[in-house]
Amino acid sequence: MDSGGHLHGKPTLRRVAVKSDNRIREQEQENWEELEPVTPAGRLFNQPSLNCYIHVIVGFKTQMDVEAIKTGLETTLIKHKRFSSIVKEDKRGVLKWLPVDVNIDDHVILPFIDPADSCNRDFVKNYTAKLATAPPLHPSRPLWQIHLLRVRSEEAASSLVMRVHHSLGDGVSLMSLLLACTRKASDSQSLPTIPRQTSTRPSNGRGRLTALFFIMALYNLFLVILYTTVDIIHFLATIVWFKDSKTPIKGYPGVESSPKQIEHATLSLEDFKIVKTAVNGTVNDVMLGMTTAGILRYLEREYEAKAEGISKSEKRNIGDKQSLPSNLRVRSAILVNTRPAPGLHDLADMMKSGKEARWGNNLGYLILPLLMVKQQNPLDYVRTATGMTRKKKLSLEGPFTYASGKLLMKLAGVKAATAVTYRMISHTSISFSNIVGPVEEVEFFGHPIVHVIPTVSGHPHSITIHFQSYMERVVLVIAAASEVIRDPKQLCIDCVDAFDRMKQAAIASHQS
Repeated sequence: MDSGGHLHGKPTLRRVAVKSDNRIREQEQENWEELEPVTPAGRLFNQPSLNCYIHVIVGFKTQMDVEAIKTGLETTLIKHKRFSSIVKEDKRGVLKWLPVDVNIDDHVILPFIDPADSCNRDFVKNYTAKLATAPPLHPSRPLWQIHLLRVRSEEAASSLVMRVHHSLGDGVSLMSLLLACTRKASDSQSLPTIPRQTSTRPSNGRGRLTALFFIMALYNLFLVILYTTVDIIHFLATIVWFKDSKTPIKGYPGVESSPKQIEHATLSLEDFKIVKTAVNGTVNDVMLGMTTAGILRYLEREYEAKAEGISKSEKRNIGDKQSLPSNLRVRSAILVNTRPAPGLHDLADMMKSGKEARWGNNLGYLILPLLMVKQQNPLDYVRTATGMTRKKKLSLEGPFTYASGKLLMKLAGVKAATAVTYRMISHTSISFSNIVGPVEEVEFFGHPIVHVIPTVSGHPHSITIHFQSYMERVVLVIAAASEVIRDPKQLCIDCVDAFDRMKQAAIASHQS
């Protein structure tokens, strides 16, 4: 079991020593052909330059029962094949998932916490930030850990920090797996309720309505071809030469290894619905809009601070209102899974009976521009985001990038595919994600959950922004490279302030 020492109130981590007589035993496999191969995205994430990990903070309302959590994990999570397998090459050099025996004590970490840190409400976030740059997990064991922190945070009496290698799955699938281990607080036998996005389809018409539907179908097909073509050209240009502007939030080569700082804020889901109704958009559109407005305000402040050292004559040449340069290019690289995420009931049945369920990193990318233009009406940020996301929904950019990446890996090898992926990500500025959580309070092996705070590390972005809904709240999570982002807390405040202005504008619009 690991122990973490502390220096000046901050947690320090060290590499886990693995004995040569490892307690997990590789199961003898007579036929390697029967083993499941690692997906192309999983092979990318096993490369040193894209060694990505998913981190999830789960805050509990009560102090944790360590043995109850261990027992629960042994009957659920460990039964998932990804969490009880390691990556091995077969005789042909193909990476495959090899089942192994798992010792729960190798994966559940109960670190020593200095009593002086028990009063530090940021300890859990600081600890997780340290994990984001900690040494990689040893490949002789399944690539996951759960750290149990028996210390209070701002909202929780104790916390669990999950560290999972990205090759085991994408964020949505892993979050679904985590939630499949929970039960409703009101009914210990029932799985959580996850809201699903519904799409309204027109009913079958006859006569002239059928002709109208046919015309609309042709028009939609034209839009799909148009938007897909534009997005593919944009994506290829980004790989070759089309870079984001050099701004105070743009990372540098190697930024994935720099120290991280994690900030979060809790918002009302009902307020998001008020704003989305005002613009006829979605909750995701509101999240993109407030992110754009928050980053814009943060950049304004950074350029204003930089301009303070400019002489008066230079200021006259620049102009009084030009604190923010024009035509700034800031884009987000969004990871999408082209395979539908498994349902909670499928995952629960899989962990209970061992039967198969959909799983895998069939990942593609979307590149989404964030328009750095100041708007007079705060709702215009959301309207702009709504227009862009509607085009993206008609585009096949995600499936194309997945298929082209898979083809490139087959023809040129994993190193070439990794280099191309790294170059594409590093030519953009931020990562963005939105994960939907349960609508009611849930328990994790008898521990009521207060909040869920996810983030990702190991990719060449200086800012990673996540939104996680749970009950009637939404948590905004910002993980920033502290060597690039001078004040991550201020960036979080700017995003929240932008959202507050949007809410007030939406209420005023409704009243008028």
